Amino acid sequence: MLSKYLNGHILTTDQCRFNQRKKLYINQQGELLAVEVMTSTSKCFSDGGNELSEMSVKRKRHQDNQKLIEQMHYELYNEPVQPVVKENPIERSKRRAKKQIKDLILCGNFDTFVTLTLDGEKIDRQDYGAVIKKVNAYLNNRVKRDGLRYLGVAERHKKGGIHFHFLVNGSALKLADSGTVSVQGKKRPIKIATADRQNIPLEQRHTVYNVTDWSLGFSTAIACYGDVMSVSAYVCKYITKADEKIGGRWYYSGGKLCKPVVQYGNADYTTAPQDWEYDTGYNKLKCRLEQTKCDL
Repeated sequence: MLSKYLNGHILTTDQCRFNQRKKLYINQQGELLAVEVMTSTSKCFSDGGNELSEMSVKRKRHQDNQKLIEQMHYELYNEPVQPVVKENPIERSKRRAKKQIKDLILCGNFDTFVTLTLDGEKIDRQDYGAVIKKVNAYLNNRVKRDGLRYLGVAERHKKGGIHFHFLVNGSALKLADSGTVSVQGKKRPIKIATADRQNIPLEQRHTVYNVTDWSLGFSTAIACYGDVMSVSAYVCKYITKADEKIGGRWYYSGGKLCKPVVQYGNADYTTAPQDWEYDTGYNKLKCRLEQTKCDL
């Protein structure tokens, strides 16, 4: 019996020896920030780092039973059973991209959220090839010169223009105070004098910076704050609402990024830690995320 892996590799079921996977999220300083534990009722992980979407005997039996139930339903009621709607390939691709984004963010690679726009008088904002060439040149320069780490998503305006949202390590960029602050509930940054006039508390103001060496358009940079999973969700929302992969990618990343350390083992499913449980129809999965450092 063959088992087909999510990344396209094929191994025999004998090579799937583990039912539990742990991801250890460790930052640049070696601190453990979080641990994610996923446990399955069946052995669906290999120590080669691949995760199974396994076609096991149990799953085959489940599929055969479904066909039998559908046939009986048709004979009794002379109408077909409503088919189970399979996950759209694009949605599945988005889900995988968002899991990868979460992994990179949980490893503490970033502390600043940056938005880069492009000036239509300097570059054709609808020409993706021209835009990404300029953006890549800027990012690569910062990676080589200043050790930039980045994770970003492209977003297309209603008129077709492209801009970018990035998480970065702010120390690798040249930043200058813009004289404005970001306040929750307001779509755009406001002047400090306006915040004073509106009696907005200091703890609710977040200083907005400009990236001084970004010469192709407008830029803003804000230090990340709040729960790290909220930051992850904020970035992932741009993928959720996207209709297409801009330039063939859901996200862009670069620099020396920390990635989770993965460990495999076997554990009792009934006592495994659980935030949520999912029944695939041929096995069950439990998952738990324990954060030792939740805030940025």
